[in-house]
Amino acid sequence: MNKHIENIENNGYTLLENVFDKSLCDKAKSLSLKYIDNNKFVYDISASSSPLARKDREKILNNLQNKDYFYFNFISNQDICEIIGYFLKNGSYLNNEPFHLINSQVRCLEPNSPVQQLHMDSNLPGKGSYPLVMIVIIMLDDFTSENGATRVVPSSHLRDDYAESNKKYENEISIKGKVGDVIIINGSLWHGSEKNSTSLERWSINIGYARWFIKPSFDIPRSLNKDIYNKMNEFERELMGLKTVPPIDEFDRLTRKSNRDFLHWENK
Repeated sequence: MNKHIENIENNGYTLLENVFDKSLCDKAKSLSLKYIDNNKFVYDISASSSPLARKDREKILNNLQNKDYFYFNFISNQDICEIIGYFLKNGSYLNNEPFHLINSQVRCLEPNSPVQQLHMDSNLPGKGSYPLVMIVIIMLDDFTSENGATRVVPSSHLRDDYAESNKKYENEISIKGKVGDVIIINGSLWHGSEKNSTSLERWSINIGYARWFIKPSFDIPRSLNKDIYNKMNEFERELMGLKTVPPIDEFDRLTRKSNRDFLHWENK
């Protein structure tokens, strides 16, 4: 673990090898494809302000936490969350305040999908301060130079500016790996996927975590269903932010953190 922490602190990323079995990754691909095909998701990209919302030449399944409990094999993996927790608890009160999920998706780059703009997921340059957001990319296929591997600008999480549009930096590198490998990234690191110049799809699971007071991409607590909730352990419930939903007003609760779950599901 110390090696990975050092890698993230210095370079902004690390690679964990052989975290997940290929059989589990293959199941994630087949299950995700079933959800995508059965629901025929259509996204209104005109309502989004960022060009990153465009998903041409991609298959996307968002909000894995409310699709199937199976995905918690990845979302709440102990090895991953131990590293995430180190960074997102560090600097908080007693270095022990919670962190939560802010987004999760399966992403498939189709053949000839274009290169992705370098970006950061923290919405704020890191400047060497405590990270607000951490990103996990789980390889469901091998990542190669040809099929859309994640590219990064090492140590860019220590900068105070943003990546320029459509620019390739001299020190850019591509992170290559095998099925079941995991990339963990400081959310302020400049990153994006390479072009998939092959005739095959390239699948991954992408997960975002943040300090408990950072707003998630979607309303995760409200979108959970009771069947999945009943299968979750206490850590997973806290990871979904169920105890940090803001109160409606001061008569509901006087603090943003609560001692019970959202909607009081634990009592039903």
